[in-house]
Amino acid sequence: MIEFASNTNFAPSSPKAQDVGLALHLQLGHKSGVEQPAFEEISAKLGKAEIATRIEHLLKQYPVKQGALLEVLWIAQSELGWVPHAAIKWAAKICDCSPAHAWGVATFYTMYKHAPTGRFLLQFCQNICCHTAGAENIISVAEKKLGIKTGETTKDNLFTIVRVECLGACGNGPVMLVNDDFATDIVNGELAMPLNVGLNEERLSKIIDWCKKRAEKMPQEPKRDPLGGITGAVHGEPQSADFAPAPPALGVKAVAGENGVSIVWKIAPEVTALAVERKNGKNWELIGNPGVKDKEFVDGTGKPGCEYRIIATSGARVAKPSACAP
Repeated sequence: MIEFASNTNFAPSSPKAQDVGLALHLQLGHKSGVEQPAFEEISAKLGKAEIATRIEHLLKQYPVKQGALLEVLWIAQSELGWVPHAAIKWAAKICDCSPAHAWGVATFYTMYKHAPTGRFLLQFCQNICCHTAGAENIISVAEKKLGIKTGETTKDNLFTIVRVECLGACGNGPVMLVNDDFATDIVNGELAMPLNVGLNEERLSKIIDWCKKRAEKMPQEPKRDPLGGITGAVHGEPQSADFAPAPPALGVKAVAGENGVSIVWKIAPEVTALAVERKNGKNWELIGNPGVKDKEFVDGTGKPGCEYRIIATSGARVAKPSACAP
């Protein structure tokens, strides 16, 4: 029954939405009719030294190579613009998994493109909030303005129209992405999604004109970090040493006993080194470096009233000092 329901095409409620386009699994590029390049045709791009370095770094981050599959597929798409069958087999070999498994992963996530697209990928949300706000009519307008159907690319390779599920911007419905950017209007000469402003025919026209002007000024889209630079690297590139703070030691306690002062703590699994410091006047002095598997450090010369703290290190990243333990 579930299998039957998942293949059912339900009639749209909008009076102007007689043609809702191809089903998702057909119009997102998952189609057998796409001409597939041989590996020899794409090997030059995937065989670059910088790609090999990124992948080598990626594989070190996972206990099992297969864990890096999503990012290796993304590297292929960033170089080729889409993920042809040969690239999926290439990623499977790198990640030590079967091509069938890699194919299942690549076709499950709609962020992977299985057909070449235009420079500006217009991804229209068709989910319930956008649908009731008029998404079908907006998609119909876009198809007429560009002279293509959903899932097709314009002859000048500038625009491709696709339907996607919820984009998480329901208050702006109907809404779309232009490549990786939300867009319901043009504000100060840039793509924008002002609060509670959804797409209409006028705003859609402004966005299409903006894309055309951008294509005239820029031969191609500049490379960018989809995460906005917060990680300091993109898809497998080595991270900078300060891309995120290391986790500090927590629960530090110091208890005086017959043999001195015993210090205990808790640390995260990624911590690679520890340093115990004792306060001497206004300064802190290093008194020991316990192992990351140790649970206790004894300061044989310590006395009641001494203050201690622990500095945790994770690789090249040094955490903030722990809270003081008197």
